[in-house]
Formats: sequence, C-alpha cells, structure tokens
Amino acid sequence: MTAPPQPRKTPSSTDRVHALMIELGRPSPGDALADLTRRNAELEHCINTLAHDLRSPLVALLGFSRLLRQDYADRLDDTGTHFVDRIEQAGQTMEMLIHDLLELSRIGQTGECPALVDPRCVLAQLAAELKPQLDAEQIQLVVPENPPLVYCDRTRLYQVFSNLIGNAVKHMGECEPRKISVAIRDEAGLHQITVRDYGRGVDPEHHERIFEPFESLTRDRNGRSGTGMGLAIVRKIAETHGGRAWVENPPGTGASFHVTLPQT
Repeated sequence: MTAPPQPRKTPSSTDRVHALMIELGRPSPGDALADLTRRNAELEHCINTLAHDLRSPLVALLGFSRLLRQDYADRLDDTGTHFVDRIEQAGQTMEMLIHDLLELSRIGQTGECPALVDPRCVLAQLAAELKPQLDAEQIQLVVPENPPLVYCDRTRLYQVFSNLIGNAVKHMGECEPRKISVAIRDEAGLHQITVRDYGRGVDPEHHERIFEPFESLTRDRNGRSGTGMGLAIVRKIAETHGGRAWVENPPGTGASFHVTLPQT
C-alpha cells in the first residue's frame, strides 16, 4: 500500500528571497541582462514586502522590551534582566538583517553616482568610526599612504571597506599579529582592493560559500554572529560595477579578500 501524497509546501517570502539572492550570484543563461533585471526587480519587491511585514512586530517587540527594562527593573532578578538583554539583542540583529537585505536589493539601482574617489577619505572616516573597537581589541589598521583614486560610487566603496574590515575584526580571535592591512593598486585597467587579516583564515571549501547571502561560518569572540550579508553585499557591489570579489589564503595565517573594480 503506497503512502498518501504529501501536500506541497508553499514557499514563504523568506524562502523566495533566499532563493533569488542565491540565483543573483550565478551566471544566467540566454539573455543575461534581461534575466538579471527581472530577478533584481522580483528580489526588490520580495524584500520590500518582507521588510514591511517584519518591521511592525519588531518595533512592538523592542518597545515592550524597553518598557520591561524601564518600568519593571525593580521586579526583575538577574535571570529576568538577562532574558530582556537577549530579547533586545535578537531584535537588534533582526533590524540589521532587514537593513542589509534592503541594501543588497538596492545595489545597482538608479541613484548611484560612480566617480573618482580618494580612498584615503573613506578609510579615514571608517577608521574613526572603528577606533573604539580596534582599540578594545588591540588591532592595528594599516592603510596605504598614497593609493590611486578609485572609480566607484562613494557610498558603495565605503560599504566594501566597512564590510571587509569589519569581517576581519570579527574573525581575528586571539590570533597574532593583531593587524589588518589594506592595499590598493591599479593593474590591467582595474583597481584591486585587498584587505588582509591574520586571523583564523577561511577553509578553501568555503571560499565561495561565504559570499552567499545569510552565510556566517563563525561567531566573534563575544559569541555573536553577523547577519551573513556583508560579503554578499561586497560581491554584488563589485559585480554591478563590472568587477569581482574573492578570497585567498595567503602564506602563513589569515585571509586576503580581494575586490576588483574597472578604472572607468
């Protein structure tokens, strides 16, 4: 006697968003440009719908957790306070995920303004923002003194550096030397950006996987994992500008993340 057929599961919005973002990282057969445009439009619609559906309950969740902390602090023991902390951390992670999803869907859309950008200005801004964390982790950020100008939308270039350097900080662990190096050079009509860290490195079998959406292989030293969107954002920025992004394991320790962007 054969088993009755199982009902087919209807894909959720989250399932569809995940599938679309995986597709966007792969070459398309046939009319690649038209297919990419269609999938980008579908992805943006799905993500906007998902973000709208998630934000209302998220605002309520964070609001009630703040009320618990403010109005019931005298009734919460250490365990209760810990649970409220966990609720707020989960809510903040969801906020970051929604933000990163929207950012990923908007990359390459109208409104971007590629121009020659001095990366020293972008790196100086980022170094100032990261200084408290770098000091706390005792990590030295080494940036180039006279790098070439980079042809890119300034906001997108900031996101490339922010995600790559932030990723290096998160995965540094207790490794030595505690240094992250940024290099920029021009070669064969391309700008090549390299962010080298001396952390745990990346297993070769995960070199492609880590650039897919929602992938976060490890947690930081405080036990936190990211949204898993940072490297997917970096790769999409590179590809929409006509470049690419990849990772290598240099001799010794750590990992080198590379991004190329056309010079014009």
